[in-house]
Amino acid sequence: MSTTQSTSGDNHISPKTAFDRIVWHTPRVCNGCFELVKEIEEATFNGGVDDHDVQEHHRTTAATLEPDEQIHTSVDGVTTRPGQQRTSIARTTCRSCARVGCWADDETLSKVQALRLTTPLANRLEEANVEFDRSVLRRAVRLFKEHEDAQGYDTEIFRRSVKLAVKRG
Repeated sequence: MSTTQSTSGDNHISPKTAFDRIVWHTPRVCNGCFELVKEIEEATFNGGVDDHDVQEHHRTTAATLEPDEQIHTSVDGVTTRPGQQRTSIARTTCRSCARVGCWADDETLSKVQALRLTTPLANRLEEANVEFDRSVLRRAVRLFKEHEDAQGYDTEIFRRSVKLAVKRG
């Protein structure tokens, strides 16, 4: 089985997809505070009949392994009594924001909180060797958070701010 890769733009990330590919849809980064929580080593295993890709995940010092208690529900959707059928699943937990599983919170960020996140967000873009304008990133987040119709859409604010910063970079 072979794969064909184009030689032009192999490492190019479009402004439209930069936020999603580098930050939002990767297990390397906490979605709550954009800190790097995992290093992932990738390799191709060349044994046997078919080659296949393998990944080895290592938590960084910014992450720990913590239990995540979940309550199971019965078949009819009624929640079981506390303590009954509880399980504890170990999940990566971010030390910076204390989010179990490193998922973003449903709460809307304040303008100050959102502006603080531009620093680790910019660090992730730099680590990915993406050219962008740091001041445009910060200014776009500030302006979007000031706009009443957009204030509550934090993920979209960061996505569009990264897009603008990469376009101007």
